[in-house]
Formats: sequence, structure tokens, C-alpha cells
Amino acid sequence: MAKRDIVQVAIKGIELDIEGEGLGGVELSDLAGRVEEYMDQLDEIDTLKKALIAAVHFAAQNYTQSQHEGGKRKEEVSRLNDLILKFKSALDTPQK
Repeated sequence: MAKRDIVQVAIKGIELDIEGEGLGGVELSDLAGRVEEYMDQLDEIDTLKKALIAAVHFAAQNYTQSQHEGGKRKEEVSRLNDLILKFKSALDTPQK
């Protein structure tokens, strides 16, 4: 069984532990940074809504790319859905 690395990233000051699943710490940190930058561009709405809008935005981009690339679409959609659930769970968890 392959070892799964857990990478800790922070978005809007919320620390998230994410399984690498083929991505390293640098890649996941970069993706988290992109999500945070996109969320900062959104109008003043609550953080959960921003996170969900950002997740759908990046899922749509990935979907479009997958349509052009073919092949791994189901796996990528599954990973995005997992990421969306992790964001929602992290935002629903009370902060210390």
C-alpha cells in the first residue's frame, strides 16, 4: 500500500490537512494560494460562500480542461469533490 502524505495548508487563516494524492506540498500550497486569491476577489460575502464559489470556479476550470484532455476526468472530479467537502468541513469546524 502506498504511503499517503498529509500536507497542511492555510486558506484565510484556516489550517487544513489535505492528503497529497499525487500532489506534493509545494503544489498543494500553490493551489491553496490560488483559492485564497480568488476568494479575495469576490465581493463581501461570508467565507463559506466564498469557499464554495471558489471551489465551483476551480472545478469548472478543471472540468473544461478535462474535456479537452480526456482520460482521468472521473478521478479529477472525485478529487475536487473531496476537496470541496474538506473545505466545507474545515469552515464548519469552530476555530481555536
